[in-house]
Amino acid sequence: MNKYVIFWILLVCLAFSDRRLRQTGTPSTTTPRPPKPYLFSQGCPSDLLHSRALRSIHLACENHSSTVISAFEGIQEGLKHCTNRLRFQQWDCSEAGNIMHDPPLLRSGYRESALIWALSSASAAWGVATACAQGWIDDCACNNQNEYEFGGCTHGVQHGITASRKLLTKIGPASNNLLRRIEKHNLKAGRLAIKKTLISSCKCHGVSGSCQQKTCWKRTAQLEHITDYLVEKYTKAKVYSESSSAKTTDLIYLESSPDICKEKSVGGRVCAWRNETHTQGNCDKLCCGNGFSIRHEVVRVKCDCEFVWCCNLICKDCIQHRWISTCNSTPIDKNLIF
Repeated sequence: MNKYVIFWILLVCLAFSDRRLRQTGTPSTTTPRPPKPYLFSQGCPSDLLHSRALRSIHLACENHSSTVISAFEGIQEGLKHCTNRLRFQQWDCSEAGNIMHDPPLLRSGYRESALIWALSSASAAWGVATACAQGWIDDCACNNQNEYEFGGCTHGVQHGITASRKLLTKIGPASNNLLRRIEKHNLKAGRLAIKKTLISSCKCHGVSGSCQQKTCWKRTAQLEHITDYLVEKYTKAKVYSESSSAKTTDLIYLESSPDICKEKSVGGRVCAWRNETHTQGNCDKLCCGNGFSIRHEVVRVKCDCEFVWCCNLICKDCIQHRWISTCNSTPIDKNLIF
């Protein structure tokens, strides 16, 4: 018999076996939980233990350090996605700073501040919900083994949203402080972004493959997708006014953003790249009128990959040409061009 036919028969048998296990709800072995990361055993880092920006974080570090660490790591990851998403924009999240460290950007009411508040709130909730789903947080409602084995972590999602609200919302009256009201609105918009992007998942139970009984739950979307959702909200953010018709899911801001071209140098930033088939970026928009330089790169990439029995992926080494454009620090003097 052809060896590829044998391979596909084995795959079908394994798939059928797995399907029967999920239908009967009787696994042959218990799925082990992923081990808790070493980071969780170290407790909160000192900069969070002594945080003056958010008293709630200092208090939570004493009894719920795993929750704080999950939220902090989630925010860090969200900022990375934001930087990647906006890499060809003048402002790109790269110097925003973590909300738990009270960065200068969040002491103003710019459009960019609105995004960081919302993204931090969503990313903190995502980080905690993800840790709940892995069984890494002891006080998480999604810590039941049967639920972990046969269902999902809907309770973990709500736990993450609640933790984000408690950790990042400043304590005290905000009614007389307009910036604080804007901050609370955008933090809530971030938590709502988690709910708006939830994904439904189900597992079947029962006999004969009929799926007459099933367990369904909600889980958080990939953080990259949540970031994309909020960046889209950022591009449509609304200026706050007493008569504003902004929805709770909208981002709002108080004042116009400073001119990036006057505030800092964009020299050396990658403003565009292209290869034989793709182009990304807009140097005219990013480089503040200083022009840009192009360099050529030759890189090796894997191509023409083939699956070979059993079980290797064999690829060729191919040469790819790339053209990388970077902004100049100062405008080129056209009188020097002959």
